[in-house]
Formats: sequence, structure tokens, C-alpha cells
Amino acid sequence: MSPSPVFTRSGASGSMARHLTGLGLLAGALLLGGCAGVIRLENDVRSYADWTASATGALMRPAPGDFYRIERRPSQRQDPAAQQEAIEAIARDALQRVGLRAAPEPLPAGLPAPRWTVELGARSIRLPQAPWDEPGRAAFGMSLGIGHVGHHGSIGIGMPLFPHVVPPYYQREVSIVLRDARSARVVYETQAAHDGPWADSPTLWAALYDAALQGFPQPPAGPRRVVIEVPR
Repeated sequence: MSPSPVFTRSGASGSMARHLTGLGLLAGALLLGGCAGVIRLENDVRSYADWTASATGALMRPAPGDFYRIERRPSQRQDPAAQQEAIEAIARDALQRVGLRAAPEPLPAGLPAPRWTVELGARSIRLPQAPWDEPGRAAFGMSLGIGHVGHHGSIGIGMPLFPHVVPPYYQREVSIVLRDARSARVVYETQAAHDGPWADSPTLWAALYDAALQGFPQPPAGPRRVVIEVPR
């Protein structure tokens, strides 16, 4: 990420060359400074809750410490085991943060059957560039030029400080469906999605699941934006 060298025409003063080199180093420092800090993730979330039992109409909200078990769809059973298990581990941590516990397998004698079942979803799409970028268009860049005006015209040299690179772009989304284990009735569902130039990582997936579960068990109605900051 260091700046490209600054070229000067023969005869340019040493002070001018030093000045331009200083500008290049300053710009490089600003770019490097942008790589530190946190990533601000703007997650689009939709959540729906219906805790009334179909037969009695009584409320059946989960209590802190309730057990659940994860159920895999047929397609998830065909996914690479390590990949599915990694997503489930991240989701289990997020569910624990809202008070639900994964039931041990096999279930020990004397422990009640899980009250809930959970179905997870996770999807990531890698695009060659952001939807608003054109192929080959510079993602960032800056150029410096040196010109000299003579008696018979002018000459100049320009050189970009940074390479013209278009980074890949990622779209990610997760979903959680919670069912009453006895009736298989869906009582809670939520989805969260975000996009950006950051490659898949456990930290980004964890942020998505945390966003999806914000407000559990009684989330705000309608679509909303949940902002989560994570370290780079």
C-alpha cells in the first residue's frame, strides 16, 4: 500500500521533488490509517414473533435457560460438515447471548426434552466488484503531475499514487426459524443481511446473527437497520 515513486523531469528542483514525495507519503499514511479501527456493519433485519399457542391462545415465550436443538434441512446435510458445524457454532453463541441453550447430544437421562427447535440459514455471494462499480474502474486512486511551460509549449508527466484495483464485493444473509418442539409450529423467524468489501470471517457471521436476534423475543415490528461495529 506504499505510494508509487514520483517521477520528475530532468532539471526539476530538489525542493519540488521533496515536496511531491512528502505529499505521496502523506497520502499513503492516510490510506494506511483507514485500514485500522472498526468496521461499521449496517444490517437490514426483519423479525416476526407469534408466541401464542394455537390451541389455548396462551403465551408461550421462551424462558432464560430453555433448551433447543438444531434441525438441519436435507440440503444442509449434504453441505461440507465442517462448514455447517462452523456456522452452527457461531449461531449457538448468539442464541446463548439471548438466553437459549443448545441441548447436549445425546440428551442425558433426567434432562427434559428441548422445548424448541432451531433451523438456521446462511448464504454468502461473492461479486467481482460492487454493483455500482464498472469492471476495470479504479476503486481508489490519486495522481500527481509535474509540468513545465517553455517558450514552445509545455510538457508534463503524471503518475498514479495507488494501483487501480477493483476489490470483490460480498453479500451475506442469515436466518433463524424457531419452532415449538411439540407442535412444530413456527413461533419466531428473523433474517439479517449486509454487504460490503469484507471477505467472509467468523466475526462478520457472528455480527449478522447478533443483528438478527436483536430485540428477541419481542422485536420491533417491520424492517429495521441494526448497526454493529466489529474490529477490522
